[in-house]
Amino acid sequence: MNPLPLPEPKPRASPQPPGSECCGCCAGTAADTPQGLANRDGLSAIAYRIGDHAQFRDSLHAALSQAALPALHALRTRDDDDFTIGLIDAFACAADVLTFYQERIANESYLRTATERVSLQEMSKLIGYRLRPGVAAETWLAFALDTPPAPPPTLAPEPGSFVTGVPSRVTLDAGLKVQSVPGPNETPQTFETLEAVDARPEWNAMRPWMARPRRPRRGDTIAYLAGVRNDLKPGDAVLFVGDEFDRDPASRHWDFRILDDVALDADHDRTRIGWTHGLGEMPAHARLYALRKRAAVFGHNAPMWRSMSGDFRTGYLGGRKDRGDWPNFVLSPAGDGSVDLDAVAAQAVPGRTGRYAVLALGDYHRAAPSTGAAAGSGGWRVTAGAARDILRAGGGGLAGAGAIDPAAAAATGARFSRTGARARGFVELFAIDAADDVSRAEFALSGKVTRLALRGANYARFKWHVRDTAVFVQSEPLVPADHPVTGDVGGARVPVAASADGLLPGRRLVVLGTRVRDGAKVVVHATLVAAHRIDGARCILEIAPPLADALARDSVVVHGNVALASHGETVAQVLGAGDASQAFQRFELKQAPLTYRAAANEIGAAAALAVRIGDVAWHERATLFGAGAAERAYALNTDEQGRTFVAFGDGLRGARLPSGVNNVRASYRKGLGAAGNVRADTLTQLMSRPLGVRSVGNPRAAEGGTDPESADAARRNMPLATRTLGRAVSLVDYEDYARAFSGVAKAQARVLPLPHGATIAITIAGPDGAALSPSSTVWRHLLAALVASGDPHVSVRLLGAALVTFRLGLAIKRDPDYDAPQVLAAVEAALRAACSFDARELAQPVQLSGLIAVAQRVPGVVAVDVTRLYRGAAPAKQTRLLAATARVQDGIALPAELLTLDPAPFDQLEVMP
Repeated sequence: MNPLPLPEPKPRASPQPPGSECCGCCAGTAADTPQGLANRDGLSAIAYRIGDHAQFRDSLHAALSQAALPALHALRTRDDDDFTIGLIDAFACAADVLTFYQERIANESYLRTATERVSLQEMSKLIGYRLRPGVAAETWLAFALDTPPAPPPTLAPEPGSFVTGVPSRVTLDAGLKVQSVPGPNETPQTFETLEAVDARPEWNAMRPWMARPRRPRRGDTIAYLAGVRNDLKPGDAVLFVGDEFDRDPASRHWDFRILDDVALDADHDRTRIGWTHGLGEMPAHARLYALRKRAAVFGHNAPMWRSMSGDFRTGYLGGRKDRGDWPNFVLSPAGDGSVDLDAVAAQAVPGRTGRYAVLALGDYHRAAPSTGAAAGSGGWRVTAGAARDILRAGGGGLAGAGAIDPAAAAATGARFSRTGARARGFVELFAIDAADDVSRAEFALSGKVTRLALRGANYARFKWHVRDTAVFVQSEPLVPADHPVTGDVGGARVPVAASADGLLPGRRLVVLGTRVRDGAKVVVHATLVAAHRIDGARCILEIAPPLADALARDSVVVHGNVALASHGETVAQVLGAGDASQAFQRFELKQAPLTYRAAANEIGAAAALAVRIGDVAWHERATLFGAGAAERAYALNTDEQGRTFVAFGDGLRGARLPSGVNNVRASYRKGLGAAGNVRADTLTQLMSRPLGVRSVGNPRAAEGGTDPESADAARRNMPLATRTLGRAVSLVDYEDYARAFSGVAKAQARVLPLPHGATIAITIAGPDGAALSPSSTVWRHLLAALVASGDPHVSVRLLGAALVTFRLGLAIKRDPDYDAPQVLAAVEAALRAACSFDARELAQPVQLSGLIAVAQRVPGVVAVDVTRLYRGAAPAKQTRLLAATARVQDGIALPAELLTLDPAPFDQLEVMP
């Protein structure tokens, strides 16, 4: 743009006669206007006035005495009350006003000196640049639905007998209004959903399953039972058995254990039981029983045969041969398969709670298979190989590797010799076929006993062991509980205790949880890729992007009733009547500001406006210049008050409006700017509540809200647009394009040698240092715009700026005439302004000399001594702090840093003594 012409200065007086230059007595009164003008480069304001009131008045007074104006010589008075002098003063006032505004107009005509937004807007039109209108904030809203009550089980199954009025699923239409709860000095902000969502109560807050069904397995040493009133304690016996034993009593698919540990978990209504040795081979569908009663065999407490007198033994034998023990000293005189318990055990009767009996000889732990391989004659080397039974040391039964020797339980390769070994015990399971109460009088004992008819294998192993056989009966079923699941949740697969039915790809999800590595709360916006069904109540959600960090399982919550929402509310307005006889008709939108949403175009924003003439939609253009004569197009103009006007064509540049009565209608949204960046969990007020919707919230703060482009930003960005011309070719183009994009305050482009090839990495930061992430709308639209406007063969990557703070300490020497607290406050304010986000650039270092210069310019400061300048936690005094540029580390692209002053109080800020 050509600069405004500067006025030529008027000569002050005619040349002086030779020899009279030094005294000036003959020079006379000279005119002071017009003043000569000269402005150097780089000024924030230019001087353009040729004079002010006093100068104009003095110049007119001087003209009264000029020889070239003889008609005025007779006017000898200069008193202010003279009419002529008063008229001169009036003209001086008029000239003062005119030149004042002329200077303002001149300043508004240059990019660097313009202060009014409308001036910048008009200048931007000359180069085809559009001032960025600002962008509305966006967030994801999570809705909670009421759960319909279940009908009572006794209700008759008749149509209409149970009506709840609560739907089992709800369609959340686009346009639902939600308002924020403002904090101090804030105003409520209205958001609207932008999409329709199918919602269900079961998707309100899906959680990972914390327990899952698990069948008993070989090697298990714990199990979980439902409830906390199972009446179990350490020392009680439990039995694992299945259908295999019921079909074949010789089956070995069962096990018996004595409990070592019983732990109640009231929070989850379950009980954990534990034992020492791992289980052996388990049935396919094991049932768990508590063997409530331990009984002895009748005769276990009989006197020793040798302790009886000779006469007693002779009489008892009745002529039979004395074999050194009680005659017929067996489990039961009823024959093989029977056992007589020392007391009446009603609970062992079949058909009640007693189905099984366990006979235990000596060691109550059943033999467990161990692993190993042959180690030569008479030996076995315990390893982790194939299963093989090993005799328990000191007995004839089978034993596990851990029971052989302590060393064998701790390490593989331990050797166990089985030569001459004798087991201490033996355990066998029997089914109870019958139970009768009988009386017995034998072995110098008498009383009622319970006779059990047993069915099973290895009865002969117990038949003669009356004294050391224990019988475990009263088998009571135990209800197993799901085993707890403790694994963390991470990556692209999130387990949830919900049915996969209806969870379709593309659904928005919000994942909340506590990060394992540092305990921080995490909120992740994700999209459902697929829901993989496990059963009717569980599924795996495959999400994108995957979780970057592992989350504690018990903290994870997945919200499934989620809708995208934007700042602003919808307004319907009849703009007016079209008139085909008028060119360039223009209508004002009564509600302001017009909402702009982030978009993948050159300015990064698109108006949320739909205009219809009658029932026909017309379309927005950046300008009507170049529009066809019949093209149904309109352009938007914004004035200095922020009002928006819809302008139509003249029949040459865009079609004229057809004539009609109130046929020009608009539907648009109002609401814009950084005020929409509301905090998390503040969008909780439903302005429109569909049936079945209980509550709403925003788990993560709204982001992306940007105010209309400021004057400083416009001055910076307008030249960038002329360099890029809407395209990105060179490295500087990519940086300029990103910096001029709505929602981006800082940008820096570098070429990085990444593993897949050279890549243009652009570090970006939002207004006021707002973090930009791949999930933000600004990030997505900027990347899409760069790809569309750049070289398709160039790889582009965006990086969120790393905001790093530094700390400062200083002492100042002040002028004694200045108040110390005010000087210190002014120094702090100046340093914070100079080291703020807006004042600094990406990868810009901090110089000690620059900080001293800023403090030194504060009025009242005589000297400055910086005592601390450092980043991190170690106090130090450095002369320069470096900020890293974008770089590659271990094959990963790292963003550029931006150094700003820590908002915490200075390490030191005091006046020198």
